[in-house]
Amino acid sequence: MSKGLRDRASLTRRTLLKAGGAAAGAAALGGCLSSSEDGEDQVSGEVLTAFGNCWMCSHNCGQKAYVREDSSGKKTVVNLTGVDGHPRGSAGEGTEGTLCPKGLGQLDKTHDPKRIQEPHIRKNGELQKVEWEEAFQYTAERLATFKEENGSETFLDATSWAETSIFSTVWRELYGTPERISRGIHVCAGPTFVSGGMMGVGSNNRVPDYQNSEYIIAWGRNQLNSFAGQFEAKGTLEAIEKNGATLVTIDPQHTITAEKSDKWLPIKPRTDGALALAMANVIIEEDRYDEDFVENYTHGFDAYAEAAADMPPERAADITGLDAEDIRKVARGFAEAAPQAGISVWTGTAQVGNGWKATQNITALNGLVGNIDRPGGLRLWKYASTASFGEVCEQDYTNRAEFKEPAINKYDEYSDYPVRHITGIAHNLVPEMVENGHINGIVVHHDDPLKDGNADAWVEALDAMDLVLSIDAYWNGVSRNADIVLPEATQLEKDTLGTGNWSAYPKHTWVTGSKAAVDPQWNTKPDFDILVGIADAMAEETGNDDWTVFEQWDTHEDFIDDELSAIDLTLEDIDSGEVNYELVDEFEYESWEGDDHYTFNFDLDQVPPFAQAAEEADMDTAPEWIPPGTYGDELSEDYPLEFYDVRSVFFSHASNQPQERLRDQFAKRNELADEDYRGNYLHIFPEDADKRGISSGDMVTVESETGSGELMAVVSERARPGFVTAEYGFGETSATPDGEGMNTMTLHHKQMDPITGQVDRHIAVEVTSSGGD
Repeated sequence: MSKGLRDRASLTRRTLLKAGGAAAGAAALGGCLSSSEDGEDQVSGEVLTAFGNCWMCSHNCGQKAYVREDSSGKKTVVNLTGVDGHPRGSAGEGTEGTLCPKGLGQLDKTHDPKRIQEPHIRKNGELQKVEWEEAFQYTAERLATFKEENGSETFLDATSWAETSIFSTVWRELYGTPERISRGIHVCAGPTFVSGGMMGVGSNNRVPDYQNSEYIIAWGRNQLNSFAGQFEAKGTLEAIEKNGATLVTIDPQHTITAEKSDKWLPIKPRTDGALALAMANVIIEEDRYDEDFVENYTHGFDAYAEAAADMPPERAADITGLDAEDIRKVARGFAEAAPQAGISVWTGTAQVGNGWKATQNITALNGLVGNIDRPGGLRLWKYASTASFGEVCEQDYTNRAEFKEPAINKYDEYSDYPVRHITGIAHNLVPEMVENGHINGIVVHHDDPLKDGNADAWVEALDAMDLVLSIDAYWNGVSRNADIVLPEATQLEKDTLGTGNWSAYPKHTWVTGSKAAVDPQWNTKPDFDILVGIADAMAEETGNDDWTVFEQWDTHEDFIDDELSAIDLTLEDIDSGEVNYELVDEFEYESWEGDDHYTFNFDLDQVPPFAQAAEEADMDTAPEWIPPGTYGDELSEDYPLEFYDVRSVFFSHASNQPQERLRDQFAKRNELADEDYRGNYLHIFPEDADKRGISSGDMVTVESETGSGELMAVVSERARPGFVTAEYGFGETSATPDGEGMNTMTLHHKQMDPITGQVDRHIAVEVTSSGGD
């Protein structure tokens, strides 16, 4: 480890709880657990209260909305706070509910005049405002014509993070497209599919039981700043305070989580798989693993042990840039605390060309120490048993997608892509499929695929499609170039029902719900109403009675009540109390105990999709070390820096960059609030900046072999030498006003993990100064 990294690693001392427990610790995190002051103190005059479920990152943290009603009856949201005890927005029963900057940003988003305010359709090459009746009629005509001329199987469903469950009914069952690419496919598919396959629980990422843990490893995650709900950060803090838990962060950057950790391992990017195998080497060699769990509930241990034996800590130290003794210390600490030890891993280790192997090697550590579904370990979470669409509406569909074969499996052009066995489609393959004529149209909801891989190719693909339908709240690179733009109401303007698995209640399933706090603003509609409007218009256009399926519900609330009927609740029940959530069923730990069918798979040779994909890629199904550059970019003399785009607590992908207050806070966090610039920032280590004559506040050009972009530099010791980062979701194809900043994926070509299809966001680049302001 270099001296500079050693000095910064020594800064990671646990001081955040000295000010008085987890609440003080939260306040010390510089806004990553932001909460309004008491809402009633912040609002003058008589106000109403309502609830919301924050959907900025789709994880449903509870919101309490303060609403002022004027003399005409118009309602305006004037403040937001969290909901105490909320499953996703707190540390559990008796604890304060809070909101992060994104959640508080819903206050501005609800009434933001920059939103799309009217439906638009393209006439004579220009988008023109129309009323909803014309927009629905035109949409139905275009969809019917598209199906006749191209076949609905060439229409790509790119809808994401819907606040109603009927999207798949409309596009898969009624319109009949088998082509589906959600945000998860290109953002977090790696750990989702791999860990799910290894644990025999399907494609779902798993989260530790934070509150009961005694040893937490944040592996490529910054969960005190970027999390899947407030419960993650708060649960981590509670474990430290109440259990004396050790927090270890493994990350190239000195993140907020690293700063608050007992130990920070500043790993060399893309070498996580080697570190995980070295930890397994120590645990196995020193006989610290759970022999009973391994013998009775796992498959493939011998192959795993063989791979670990080939990665002693000294070899891993050479690969990762870490100290061998630090590797031993963390491995021993994790094993000693097990099973009350958990690893929090998600996109940080997945968005690389060798990501599936890194994730497999890391996930294997959980099975090795036997922490699966045990208190403080890797919980096998469960959902509340609400009714599915099929259960509330029994109907056969004449055009359902199950009768059609996806193009990626149908045509020989894609036989060289093993990913087809895992995800069915990959984000970076879409432009090629458009060029081949196998995808000719798309519906995009609450997403901007232009920020998630080979951006330039995606721009050309959208231009070549026969039909582009956008359902969104803001103008972005998709909506500005669509044929049809349907403006969606935001979360506080609609009825919502949220269910989930991981939460602050490790032994309970839960639901959260809320009625609209205010009416839809301008001439927008909730997503449920938009889809029903399309269905009604399609019924009239095609004469197909399948499309009349939604006539049995007068409102979205009626539909939600049918979903809740399986657990004897209504939306009114959830929304009308002091809080807007209900704990439903209790479930125990060790769900695998006595289950002859449960198997933790160290080796994925018994999981057919992975076995097929690995065979085609000439890769092993067992854990193994795959060096950087085997897949993805290698650094060179022309492109000596490794670039990776990252997330910020202020923004959720590309959905709220238009909000001025959040961009101001973001600039302040980067100590550049005085600059006349509100885009994203390139974080670069001082030595690398000095070599290139770069200072904080300079505009810089980042160039890869296939693309380039310009943004403002931040010179920071939190960065790693030879490694530069920037927040994604900005630039000319984004929703950011005037396209300020750089679309990080203009640097990207087609790099991806060959097995999971995860976009490889590590790119070889050079950075040069563009001058001052």
